[in-house]
Amino acid sequence: MERFAVIGLGRFGSRLATNLAATGAEVIAIDRDRSVVEELRDQVTLAIALDSTDEQALKLQGIDQVECAVVGIGENFEANALTTALLKTLRVRRVYARARNNMQAKILTRIGADGVVTPEDESADRWSYRLLAPFIIDHIELGEGYAVVQVPTPEVWAGKKLAELDLRAKHNVTIVAIKRRVASATASGAESAGEYVIDLPMPTSMLTAEDTLVIAGFDDDIKRLPR
Repeated sequence: MERFAVIGLGRFGSRLATNLAATGAEVIAIDRDRSVVEELRDQVTLAIALDSTDEQALKLQGIDQVECAVVGIGENFEANALTTALLKTLRVRRVYARARNNMQAKILTRIGADGVVTPEDESADRWSYRLLAPFIIDHIELGEGYAVVQVPTPEVWAGKKLAELDLRAKHNVTIVAIKRRVASATASGAESAGEYVIDLPMPTSMLTAEDTLVIAGFDDDIKRLPR
């Protein structure tokens, strides 16, 4: 089981810590504010009130033993940067730090952060795609202008095999997975809806109107897909 530390329990840090813990991961949540820590105590593996710039305090709580740490401190950039540098000194394998602007992101990268999180920018990017292309359910950018998206099956694709659609040649996109809803009976005899994923579907895979498609491609090509 992978162990995480989330330091800084504002809205971003608290949500991240509880989401990770909900998957079964071991999560140590840290903040200076004892009242915030108390709110999360029953939702994570361990919630601790301490100063994250105190090396000895971090060691005593085993932070140097986690595989991944996320510094979510938003208001105090000095504490954010010092904590990030300290975690790298403690040889935490992966350290991700929150930045509020490009300058902070550059500084955090230079002092050793393995990755920089910009929640406000990332949220704005996702919403811009949802507003401009409302048929897109989810959008994950992999590189400049290239993304993986989730879209409902276009009506004209339903009932057709992937080989017949020839999406790579006709639309310059690739279906990397199909999320399909299935009905099953419960012990009481009632019908329950579930979902399973067809990973790397074959050319013979046939699409249904209820499928959700996971598609990789350039944004311009994705926006031109039939609805």
